[in-house]
Amino acid sequence: MEITERISVSGATNEEIVELEFRLGVQLPTDYQRFLREQNGGRPSPKAFEGPTGDGSIVHFFFTLNRQSPHYWIHEELDTYEQRVPPHLLPIASDDFGNLVLLDLGAKSVGAIHFWDHENENLDGDPWWDNIAFIAPSFTDFVNGLR
Repeated sequence: MEITERISVSGATNEEIVELEFRLGVQLPTDYQRFLREQNGGRPSPKAFEGPTGDGSIVHFFFTLNRQSPHYWIHEELDTYEQRVPPHLLPIASDDFGNLVLLDLGAKSVGAIHFWDHENENLDGDPWWDNIAFIAPSFTDFVNGLR
């Protein structure tokens, strides 16, 4: 995978990664840390992945730790989805329709990637898993599966 449209001019710093880990209360998986250090978000190519029902979806952008990109800043995404996504799931990317790609940080299987469908979220209570589907066992597997 290559980043064809950057949203950060440099990789994430160790301090930015530690700050995120402190906020989350967990250490990020090594493969995702490496991605942040090297790419720090952006539009990938290839960008298509198989959705939960066998249909395709597209990674619009991977989120960043660069504060200068507020629309794709991971901390802003955490604030936005804190009450909408179950705990221990980190928004790491969005698709073209406002759905999310989530990194599991201890909800079910640490390191796994899930797809969150905003059309089926629980608007009347706590976030649920009815609109979340497993996509890949790791960030590396997810990225390697992009087509």
